Amino acid sequence: MFEKLNRFITPDRNASWWVRMLPYLAIVAFGLIIFAFTGAAWEYTNSSGFCGTTCHTMPPQYESYLHSPHARVACVECHIGRGLIATQFTRKAGDLAHVFRYIGAEYEAPIYIKSLRPSDQICERCHNPDNPANDQLRKIVRFDAAQSDKPSITHLAMKVGGGLAEQGYGQGIHWHVNNPVEYIATDDPHLEQEIPWVRVTDPATGESSEYVDIEANLPADFVEQNQDRIKTVDCGNCHNRVAHEFPHPADAIDDAMARGIIPTDIPYFKQNAVAVMERPYPTLDDALAAIRGLEPYYQTNWPDYMTRNAEELNAAIEQLITLYRRSVFPDMAVSWDTYPNNLEHKDWAGCFRCHDGKHINQKNETIRLECNLCHSIPLKDRPDGTRPLLPVEEPFEPESHRDSNWMSAHRFSFDDTCQGCHTTANPGGTDNSSYCANSGCHATEWKFAGLDSPKILEISNVLDESLPRYPDAPLNWFDLIGPILENRCVPCHGSQGEAAGGLYLNNYAWATTGGSSGPAIIFGNGADSPLVTIQQEGHPNRLPPEALGWLIEWIDAGAPRQ
Repeated sequence: MFEKLNRFITPDRNASWWVRMLPYLAIVAFGLIIFAFTGAAWEYTNSSGFCGTTCHTMPPQYESYLHSPHARVACVECHIGRGLIATQFTRKAGDLAHVFRYIGAEYEAPIYIKSLRPSDQICERCHNPDNPANDQLRKIVRFDAAQSDKPSITHLAMKVGGGLAEQGYGQGIHWHVNNPVEYIATDDPHLEQEIPWVRVTDPATGESSEYVDIEANLPADFVEQNQDRIKTVDCGNCHNRVAHEFPHPADAIDDAMARGIIPTDIPYFKQNAVAVMERPYPTLDDALAAIRGLEPYYQTNWPDYMTRNAEELNAAIEQLITLYRRSVFPDMAVSWDTYPNNLEHKDWAGCFRCHDGKHINQKNETIRLECNLCHSIPLKDRPDGTRPLLPVEEPFEPESHRDSNWMSAHRFSFDDTCQGCHTTANPGGTDNSSYCANSGCHATEWKFAGLDSPKILEISNVLDESLPRYPDAPLNWFDLIGPILENRCVPCHGSQGEAAGGLYLNNYAWATTGGSSGPAIIFGNGADSPLVTIQQEGHPNRLPPEALGWLIEWIDAGAPRQ
């Protein structure tokens, strides 16, 4: 056999030409087969199906990826990146550790990404940050679970922006990726939800400004201690779940109802569905059984509806199961509350990690917390169902509104001048009867905003310079208390129209008489007077501490008029 193989490889020199060429043709054919095989294997290992189902345990990430806006972008585009085959091979070889952990079941649950290619090597291959984007209109549909899925529609314009300042752009949300913005996160480096230090550098002048969370109590050498943790803001700081989102059941149901996939006429369906889906379950089968339990629940509590619409309800329940399967994976300890979504600021800190109103520099300037900084003021459909009008251009913004602390200060600066630009009925309310009663702003508890931080209140909640101060002014209504209440309270508790709570504070007689809830002042007892206690309980336009102290002293002294 070896003799025949030797004659094949080294034929006699007198053999025909094709016999002499045969070994070389065999080598070429063998090489082509190896090339085709390895090429096919390489392409397969680059496929998203291989990453999500073969290589390692990634059911949650793979399932969410398949329903994401980037479902046609291969996993390797972000997790390996482009480059020479040798470069990509080296990166993949480094990921063999994942395979070994998968085989040995040594992986952690839930899985957190430990490394990702820089945004300029992945996102910016398709999305050039130097090119600005136009504003994007958004229609957000929510359904009120407490009112049997009554719809509520919010309209706003996202100020995407971007581009280079030297070309006349450099505004909007994408300003962050075209300007040097550095930060230090102090929590888990894979989450980065606590960012107490930010440095912004003006690319034109090179001047930097450092902003520090005033409630973080950082040591003086914090930056020196954390030089290795300084990072620069890029796309992934905000778009961290762009391909792997796990929505809350309420959000997923709102989306399905808005698209007509789940009917809105099933009695209190969202309320009951969210109550079942939010509960923790030991296994997926237990969760699905609980969701299917909605059918006998409706049979018992809404028999008339079930008589006519049993098929509709069962179809809706199957949709719930589909939604649940996309967001909850008990075996991998993954659900909607596992991974922060930094593209919002209600359920997660998101934008408010920095734009919380309490990151302050040495000039007492804060990183702006503004409703209309990244998007327009959210406008709800009116109670009669008519649509609001969104402005096509930025409205006039007075100098006071451009103050970095304006969002905190505006509630303390409410007066008659506001009516020059805004409707002001029911200020601070949520009935959408005016600009100042916007439920898109006031109906939500923004738990990650720092508007009530004591230091910020010291800066923003101050008396107008023109107002009298004690003891320069005597402690009576005419010289001290009356002018202060005229400035801070009368816009709502005034003589024109119906005063809030029936309490008029624009003259002494009415103030000492009280409102619809009874007397506001208990003579000689300032601490227990309702006019004081309602301030201490968090009145939206509360007086500064020193002014509230004067008010208490004035009442303790018998509330003298003059």
